[in-house]
Amino acid sequence: MSHQIKGDGMHFWKIYELVGSTAQIRDQLGKVRTCRFCRKDEKSTNFKKDAHALPELLGENNFVIPDECDQCNTLFSVYESHLSKFFLPYLSTVQVKGKKRVPAFHSRTEENQEMTRTIMRQGEDGKLQLILGKHDDLSIDHKNKKFSIRYRLAPHKPFYVYKALVKIGLSVLLPQYIEKYRSVIDWLMGENPNTDYFPIVYITPIYNKKFATPFAELYQAKSVFEGDGFHPEMTLIVNFGNLAIQIFMPLSNEFDYERSRNKSPQFEIYPAFAMYNFDKRKYKDAKPTDLVTINFKLTSVDLSSHESLTRDETINFSFSEFERKIES
Repeated sequence: MSHQIKGDGMHFWKIYELVGSTAQIRDQLGKVRTCRFCRKDEKSTNFKKDAHALPELLGENNFVIPDECDQCNTLFSVYESHLSKFFLPYLSTVQVKGKKRVPAFHSRTEENQEMTRTIMRQGEDGKLQLILGKHDDLSIDHKNKKFSIRYRLAPHKPFYVYKALVKIGLSVLLPQYIEKYRSVIDWLMGENPNTDYFPIVYITPIYNKKFATPFAELYQAKSVFEGDGFHPEMTLIVNFGNLAIQIFMPLSNEFDYERSRNKSPQFEIYPAFAMYNFDKRKYKDAKPTDLVTINFKLTSVDLSSHESLTRDETINFSFSEFERKIES
């Protein structure tokens, strides 16, 4: 499906409005607890585990939702393991503490030779240690006082990464919208293969900012159809470490396919490249002076493959901003 990427830093909030977030999670337990995903109640399933709307692998948090059963939690943990592999370079480098500790990054080996494995980990002194298995994983530019590290990711399924992110969106979705997205929930559970989805993640590393705690926000289009295109009904923003990421959620069971005929989706990009000195939901009164541009680079990654793939991620550093203990 062809699509158009749009975004000018201010237009996003003309198109989308907030309909759910980790900040809005509340204890909504009734007399009988019912899972929002499989719709089983506590008479037919268990609710013994703490189900996090935002996986703790993206940062320690207490965003626990009461309406996810243990069986669904186990299913979703499979997707989350692939999400962890996908973002592990950033989690390790920015030292994002998960449920227990800052995760160490272990690159995949070359030709099954353990000596080729590069490791990034937190030392006992709190500083990062880089243990090189391959010397070309590190590139140093002495003239410009910069260096880069190539992270050779372990095999993972991109489609599971997308599903893990969609699950976050469905977890922060307010109760009044759940049935509208029942077809998406069924798709997430593997019961509805015909759902239309957009398996692309937009990643913005923010080089001079680190989020103290992770959080997620879910936005819904105020008006889906515009001109010769349409806006995906919902988009999810997740912020953790030094990353702002965005996906567009699969289409709901109420989407007007007849009206969308011969129209292409328009992807309105969230302005993670700007820090706002004002409330973003009141941006209509903002002035250009209220925007502060920060250092960023927007990239997109195709998550459509169902096959297990490998990928290399390169992260750049400055001598003046980072101090590293390097072993080889």
